[in-house]
Amino acid sequence: MKQFKKIMTTAVLAALILGAAGCKAKEASQASQAPVIEFPGGWKPTTDYSKQVTISTAAVLSIDGYDYSNGDDFAKWYSDHFNTRLEVTALGFENWAERLRIWISSGDMPDVVVFDYAHPDVASWVEQGLLKKLPDNWKQRWPNAARVFGVTGLGPQMDKVFGGTYFLPRSRFDKNLPHDPVPNHNSFYMRKDWAQAVGFPLKDSLTIPEIIEYGKLIKKHDPGNLGAKLIPITGSPDNMVSLFIDRVSTHGRSFYKDKDGVYKWGAESPDTLKGLKYFYEAYEAGVANPEFYTLTFFDDYPQVFIAGIAGGLHTFAPSGQLQQAWSRFQANVGLDPEESLAVVTPLGDDGYYHQEDIINFWGCLAFSPQIKDEVFERYMDMVDFGCTERGYAMLNMGLEGIDWKQEADGSYTSLLPEGVQLQSEGGKYPSVSDGYVLGQIKLYDDFSFEIPTTPKLFRDISWRLYKDRCDTSTADTFSPTDWDLYCFDSPSRRKTMFDYASAYANIITSSRSAADVEVQWKKWIDSNRSLVDPVLKELNSLK
Repeated sequence: MKQFKKIMTTAVLAALILGAAGCKAKEASQASQAPVIEFPGGWKPTTDYSKQVTISTAAVLSIDGYDYSNGDDFAKWYSDHFNTRLEVTALGFENWAERLRIWISSGDMPDVVVFDYAHPDVASWVEQGLLKKLPDNWKQRWPNAARVFGVTGLGPQMDKVFGGTYFLPRSRFDKNLPHDPVPNHNSFYMRKDWAQAVGFPLKDSLTIPEIIEYGKLIKKHDPGNLGAKLIPITGSPDNMVSLFIDRVSTHGRSFYKDKDGVYKWGAESPDTLKGLKYFYEAYEAGVANPEFYTLTFFDDYPQVFIAGIAGGLHTFAPSGQLQQAWSRFQANVGLDPEESLAVVTPLGDDGYYHQEDIINFWGCLAFSPQIKDEVFERYMDMVDFGCTERGYAMLNMGLEGIDWKQEADGSYTSLLPEGVQLQSEGGKYPSVSDGYVLGQIKLYDDFSFEIPTTPKLFRDISWRLYKDRCDTSTADTFSPTDWDLYCFDSPSRRKTMFDYASAYANIITSSRSAADVEVQWKKWIDSNRSLVDPVLKELNSLK
């Protein structure tokens, strides 16, 4: 009996010990699990978020030294929900391409980068194993990201070329895609009040000869009474070339397959010479800013227009930039911009819009081949969430219920106080940074037609500009992408990556007459003949 009691006592003690151990194990297990956090729209994570991961990334349009994990409430929402800590290296446009090229080529890239796509570079990186190949089932695991990947054009094409996915192109447009081929943002800003003052007729689209005539009338009559300060038309070298040459010569900066099926060099086409002569006419007549070649893309050349001393400006015109230009013009000049400004589509002298397809993407997101699986999966979850309706809305408007709400009809209403911006300098959420840091692969362009913080006026102007390009073009003047040409790479081709803007600007500034423009153009063409001819031979040998 005593033996039985002893055995029972031992058994009970063992049970109690095991029970206690089990409870502790259960408690430890529960403690290791991160709290269940709900995501808007019913989106579900694909991995366990109990362990915080640190993600290193490099991005343009980010803020040097900013805390992208806790620096503002939006950053904190992301870091809390995804349990991440972001280490961000801020890059500027002046060092973006070169820094990433060095890091990737040396195998020393951050976990995640966004690079400016150049096919020869990417082909080399893929061949050397310098970019992570996404798992074969990634499109099933992250279906929202896969859908956006599919609308970029570049993504599916490069899957075929490389036999798998090595990067995620970021789509410009999605449900609001205006056209295929994809039109560019470049538009001509002009002074509507000055045009009316000198009797120049306003239209939604103007040919290059008409734009030059507008500039000449502004110079002659000086409707703003500015005297020597007046600049009829301004722009950086690239944007002046884009205005006077690209809008006349569809392929002025590239190779192309002509109607006869033969590849040719667009720089030596008659249309390119015609564009150069228009550019020289504007420059020689004092219509084009005489100091255009000293101006930088993001700094100098817009200032003279919004300061009220230029009659025309060629630059980007999506809705957000239109709103900014209107606001800054009014603050500087004190005039009503709706009465004083207009934006038009520049056309060739044939009355058609000229452009090569820019393809539905800008910049590509890629991963280091050394990235840890848990880091890669967490960031891909961020990407996938950002491609959902709710996630994309957040990346453009902030926190739902605090900064915006969705109405029953699907439209959005801003809850921000008047004058408060999200991501501009001094904005409420600097971490948003157009979503470059937080995994956005749907760019702002698509949402620009819906965002309530941009007045309908600018959304309507932007949409009209895109529509005008599509309505005033043909398949020849607005050409689709030639994927054989796009993917063609060789040592010879790499030697012909010319800085066309600088070359054409040099022809203009070094010419002494319209006839001399042709002389200088032929001289430049001939000086590069030995580089170009091997490429043409290779292209015309493609099967």
